[in-house]
Amino acid sequence: MTTVEEVCEELKVNGFFIAEGICDKATVAGVRAEITELLKEVPFGHNTFVGMRTKRLHSLFSQTRALDEMATHDLILEVVRKSLGEVLLGASVACQVSPDEKSQTFHYDDGIYPLADNFRDVKIGVMWAIDEFTSENGATIVIPKSHGCRSAYPENAKRVRVTMPSGSALIYVGSLWHGAGENRTKDSRLGIILQYIESWLRPQDSHLISVPIEMAKTLNSELRALLGYSMREPFLGYVHGRDPSYLFVSDYNEGD
Repeated sequence: MTTVEEVCEELKVNGFFIAEGICDKATVAGVRAEITELLKEVPFGHNTFVGMRTKRLHSLFSQTRALDEMATHDLILEVVRKSLGEVLLGASVACQVSPDEKSQTFHYDDGIYPLADNFRDVKIGVMWAIDEFTSENGATIVIPKSHGCRSAYPENAKRVRVTMPSGSALIYVGSLWHGAGENRTKDSRLGIILQYIESWLRPQDSHLISVPIEMAKTLNSELRALLGYSMREPFLGYVHGRDPSYLFVSDYNEGD
């Protein structure tokens, strides 16, 4: 059994942890079916960073309920809250890497924020393997121990391909250098990226627009709070000076 303490320690030391097989097959199959259907209408990327042979679907919680259990997975939430404190979902992206895709440029995810080089980690990403991640089909490549100094790209450091079975999750801190690998197979590789951020930061994905109040009423309270229908004490995120959870008090919410 993977423990929260084990994961958090590995995040501190190496910047990432591979949690194998933590999502059941039925949930993974449901995600694969729904996301694959949605991706049919999505074009390939337009540059080498997002991928010329990669499809990316954003704002997932406005389009499917298949991912709700992954977003609120007990181990994941315990790890991100122990590491970051109070959190929001920063982004949700489906990535389908097709055959002949090249390796992605190495980067770190919290580069979207104007942080000092040695500022603490404020984001944790979770890459869910919907399909098996292999060395040949574009498994994410990480640079162990490369977190904590954002401007110093570790040119000659060791790289590790994160191979993992379907239903597993790569958990990694926001300052870890990483990138998608090249796909040398004849099949696509599907992964889901969910990013969690300290709740004082502006989310990358404007969930309060993509998931409006009427849709939020159908969600369980934990997911709703992660999407931004919550307040960080004492004043961040209020509606008319109140915690936005009051908007849902009189409603029956099927997930609650």
